[in-house]
Amino acid sequence: MPSQAESRTLTAATIAFFVTFLLIGLLVFRDYGISWDEFPTRQFGIMYVEHLVPDVHALDSLRAASGPSYERFGPVFEILLVRAENLLTPASQRATFLLRHLLTFLTFFLGVVLFHRLCRRRFGGGIALLAAVCLVASPQLFSHAFYNTKDISFLTAFVAAMLTLDTMLSRPMWRTMLVHAVVTAVLMGTRVIGLFAVLLTGAAAIARRPTLRTLLLLLGYCGVVALLLPVVWPVLRIDPLGIVKDAVLGSTSNPYTRTDLFRGLLIPANALPRDYVPTWILITTPWVLSALFLVGVGRAVVSIVKQPREYFFQDGQRDLLVLCWFFLPVMGTVILRPIMYDAWRHLFFVYPALVYLAAMGMETIASYATVRFGEARQRTVNAVLASALLLSLAPVVAFMVANHPLEHLYFNRFAGRDMAEIKQQFELDYWGLSYRKALEYIVRSDSSSIIRVHAANFPGMVNAVMLLSSERRRIRFVQSDDEADYFVTNYRFHPENYPYLREVFSVRVGNASVASVFRLRPTP
Repeated sequence: MPSQAESRTLTAATIAFFVTFLLIGLLVFRDYGISWDEFPTRQFGIMYVEHLVPDVHALDSLRAASGPSYERFGPVFEILLVRAENLLTPASQRATFLLRHLLTFLTFFLGVVLFHRLCRRRFGGGIALLAAVCLVASPQLFSHAFYNTKDISFLTAFVAAMLTLDTMLSRPMWRTMLVHAVVTAVLMGTRVIGLFAVLLTGAAAIARRPTLRTLLLLLGYCGVVALLLPVVWPVLRIDPLGIVKDAVLGSTSNPYTRTDLFRGLLIPANALPRDYVPTWILITTPWVLSALFLVGVGRAVVSIVKQPREYFFQDGQRDLLVLCWFFLPVMGTVILRPIMYDAWRHLFFVYPALVYLAAMGMETIASYATVRFGEARQRTVNAVLASALLLSLAPVVAFMVANHPLEHLYFNRFAGRDMAEIKQQFELDYWGLSYRKALEYIVRSDSSSIIRVHAANFPGMVNAVMLLSSERRRIRFVQSDDEADYFVTNYRFHPENYPYLREVFSVRVGNASVASVFRLRPTP
């Protein structure tokens, strides 16, 4: 048992970490550009809030005009964002998207708090704090936490569902079941793949207590989820069976036909190799977490083999559930080979499970070191191991600071020697966030009253929203180089260099340009 002084120190450190994390988010949320998806997903929310699809005829018309995407995506978080806009009435489009970035970050912050609570139940306060630090110090997640409304909201909702499931399994009562059912409904209203949590709930509850009471609790749980789904996903009131069916099928197939850069090849999104997601997880996760993850998984597998009853039917079930949380979705992509838009952002919800398993690795190493050096030196051993972990993460945090707000371009050495090589192998700024810096350079270096810009793709235009209104009015987007003063690109679908001679500005990460501005006409 830790002493009172140790407990107070740990509590103070935990509070300091979360306060610092919150303050950092509040300071930097204004820095990010507009991602490819933000305008379309906001439009989904507006359609729901303004009830522009009141009946099946309107739904069929929308399907004919724009395909099934409107109904496939759970809208609950987008609805909340639009409701917040209507309540706070931002003064401009720029202010609107800044508000969305702030609320998305606060959602991620909540997810980290819930994850810390889940880990604390299993490991105690020390390792739980280190696990929360590791989650925040993961560049991909930290960057996405400001603009990726779909995947970050789903990550937080899934962590909440695993926490309420853990509570329900340990205290199987109608109250804990009801709380878990409400969280599950919100989860499914965020993305239909939340059905996975329903399957985990049923399997875990029956394995833990195969009784009539358990079956009644599960029936009540499913009933509450079914009743709440049309509330968090309003279009289900129009065509519930058809929409759920299409949404489930759409999680493995959709009409996206573009390519993804993977290992130096532009591969059609419907023909990605089986190792696509595992490779992306490997090359974008800090190496120390990958190493601890392997130790934790090894420990879990050995323990399950030695004590199967404990892990399938008793308190060890929590670790088994986390193994399922991580491996079943990842293996699903390996077996089913679904269409993936870019990288592995669709599976960010499994990353907390990866960190949890890495925390098992921390626990295993700490236990071994305590046996090796004696319990009398346990405090010293724990301090040394925690310091070693934080020092291992220091280069990752340094990258995040140096390359803010493009933290999502972090890769470890498994991806390549340097960013120039990685740029030819994997997608870099597929979101298009770097366009904000490119457009800011143009309006601040060119005093012309009208500046004609040809953007290589959609984010190059929407990032103009993040300019000041006086600057934005001077930009005119055109459709060809012949009309343009400047060409801007983030190298999406075009990793090779362009033939233009006058590159006047570039956004660089390491030794690679992730966005470039080319002057097409002589300076007047």
